Amino acid sequence: MKKWLGLWVIFTILILPKFILAEEKKNEASAVTMEDMVVTATRTAREIEKVPANITVIDENDINLSNAKTVTDLLRSQEGIVVRDTLGNGKTAQVDMRGFGETAAYNNLVLVDGRRVNDIDLSGVDWTQIPLEQIERVEIVRGTGSVLYGDNAVGGVINIITKTPSEKFTASVEGIVGSYERNKERVSIAGGHGKIAASLFASHDSTEGYRDNNEFRTKDVGGKFVFDPTEFLSFNLSGSYHCDDYGLPGSLTEEELKIDRRSTESPYDNAETRDKYVKLGFELDMKKYGNFITDFSYRDRDSEAFFLTDPDFPFANDYHTDTAGITPRYLWKGNISEHGNTFIAGVDFYWTEQDSKSFSGVFAPLPSSPTGISEINRDSCGVYLNDEFSIFENLILSLGARHEEVKYDLDVRDLNEFFPLDPLDESKTERENAFNAGLTFRYKDKSSVFARANRSFRFPLTDELVLYDWNTGEIRVNPDLKPQTGKHYEVGIRHYFSPKIQANLTLYRMEIDDEILFDNLTYLNVNYPETVHKGAELGVRADLFKILTVFGNYTYEDAILGEGPYKDNRIPAVPRHKANLGFSIHDIVPGLIFSADYNYVGSRCLISDFENEFEKLEDYYAINAKISYEWRLFKGFVGVNNLTDEEYSDYGVIGGTPVGRNFYPSPERNWFAGIQIEY
Repeated sequence: MKKWLGLWVIFTILILPKFILAEEKKNEASAVTMEDMVVTATRTAREIEKVPANITVIDENDINLSNAKTVTDLLRSQEGIVVRDTLGNGKTAQVDMRGFGETAAYNNLVLVDGRRVNDIDLSGVDWTQIPLEQIERVEIVRGTGSVLYGDNAVGGVINIITKTPSEKFTASVEGIVGSYERNKERVSIAGGHGKIAASLFASHDSTEGYRDNNEFRTKDVGGKFVFDPTEFLSFNLSGSYHCDDYGLPGSLTEEELKIDRRSTESPYDNAETRDKYVKLGFELDMKKYGNFITDFSYRDRDSEAFFLTDPDFPFANDYHTDTAGITPRYLWKGNISEHGNTFIAGVDFYWTEQDSKSFSGVFAPLPSSPTGISEINRDSCGVYLNDEFSIFENLILSLGARHEEVKYDLDVRDLNEFFPLDPLDESKTERENAFNAGLTFRYKDKSSVFARANRSFRFPLTDELVLYDWNTGEIRVNPDLKPQTGKHYEVGIRHYFSPKIQANLTLYRMEIDDEILFDNLTYLNVNYPETVHKGAELGVRADLFKILTVFGNYTYEDAILGEGPYKDNRIPAVPRHKANLGFSIHDIVPGLIFSADYNYVGSRCLISDFENEFEKLEDYYAINAKISYEWRLFKGFVGVNNLTDEEYSDYGVIGGTPVGRNFYPSPERNWFAGIQIEY
């Protein structure tokens, strides 16, 4: 049944524009075409149709229509994106663009208001650090962004842009309840006068979770301040504090899953986070001489994890990470011999210090002394430039380049009195270059075609770089691990059948050299000689009859291991097929909105199954629905996720003794409801 539903989605996407175009043309004369802008793809505001990339902007209206609790929930319905969530709350979710499987979190760059939030180690991205209600929009740029953003931006870039206050005074209070004892409360206020505006927010979210030892509790407080003293100078200051604690239920074997999919074999494992940041930015508008923009950011993050389930081997990790960044850039827009031109050049400086301790032994609640200590510094400097030149009015050539250098200072000491290893005190420097060339032709209104070729890179994470050699009794830098590089090619089209009906298609191929993977046979991070990622991304959206919005998309991904020990095998965790279909009906009754979506993910090999020997993780689908009603200052809503009560796991891994399939089960049918008062 699921496969037939998937084929139905694909068929609907392909025939939808022709089926509805005739009716839509009746209203086309009165339609007003609005420019869709994006900042992430070029680090300055640009119309989407002028950028040579497959781009999606999820705006505030899309967020309100969705059933999402976190950004990762929003991303599930987008073409070219696969989400794998081990906990079901978004905290440690993997967001995969263009088929990187287990290492997806390190091959996609995530930004908050342009500030990097990827960590320097294997911990990945914390998707819960920004409450969903504070997000103005999410910009998704598929394909490499290495020239403008450097490290990590291999498969794509996701920029979470928070709300900016204005002179208008607003205040909002909201309460939400739901399955698994969920309750959420939030309050926000914003407003301004003259040249100053500010906003503040606070929220608390708590749930016991779908499984045993799956609780998640988080608190957030933050705000933003903007000041425009003159017409040519502006300042902005933002910051937030986030804290959480949560259970780590772990995986279940096939037998355990059959007995009780909500159980856990790790009833005492847990973790907690304290994360705060501040960001100061200013822009100097020099009119015909261009703009100078600089952002200063600082982030302080503490995280602890406790593995207490096995009384014979209790273990804990304690990490403290400080990151400072300065990102000055110069932007010029003007004409060169009557040809439009946009030029940007800048430097990205980031300095990261990470101190960590590992503990083992008797906890009270922590052991009296650590068994391992590390002090790691990772500093990077990336210099870039990018130019967009209008050869003709509707033909734009994009060229860019970047040089980036990263330096690691690694000091790791093992204090285990039974099996002490020699300490590591070493530095390492890596350098890489990225290039891009793109051509965009705008052939009608907002319709355009594009082609581009790029070179990308990814530097090793600190956890990937440090090698624990039990044979020699040394902790050392892995001498064989090199930066990963790639060649990227893609072509695409965005076509507007009418101002309210549009479709897009992108074909891509990526040839990655020395892709960094974890080899489960040697327990080492290694460079795989060659991998090939290719596929197609198809999307359709239509706003019809002023009361109906319909969207659909389909993704085909073929991620293959090339020359090497696993030649021609599929990269684990990457489904070949993915499809989504959704709609919203609004204003048939004033203030009433009903929305629903269908998500399908095809079968895929389990994490670590590079041999492709084990039975695949099964395909699955989920249907979600939501109804909301707004009257004056009040808004109420009720939603149901996984409406058909499907039992599935979107994350599975090979492991254990004996080696077998292990699963992280996803929630069954669940509901939520809430009320909001907004002035």
